[in-house]
Amino acid sequence: KKLLSLAKYPNVIVKLSALFRIPRNDNDSYPYDKVRGQRFVPLMESFGSDRLMFGTDFPFVLNEKGSYQGAVDVVSSWAENDVDRENIMHKTAERLFGVWGGSDK
Repeated sequence: KKLLSLAKYPNVIVKLSALFRIPRNDNDSYPYDKVRGQRFVPLMESFGSDRLMFGTDFPFVLNEKGSYQGAVDVVSSWAENDVDRENIMHKTAERLFGVWGGSDK
């Protein structure tokens, strides 16, 4: 709830990362359906996809079920449309940090 209250500040962006760390005490395993309903959906409703960005918690994600690709697939599948998916998976981060390997022009 405290995190959601920050949505009123337009400069706050939330990184969706380390999904496997949240459910350990909640009997929610890969692909983290409870995390989607209890965390992701409220974040989408409060912040919108243009203020959410994907993160993996690399290299720790490699030791988890699904590994890196599983984390990518899960978060990508939670987006309801292509615009939201693109924002979460790369456009928000590109807007914040710049395009990886891109020029500064």
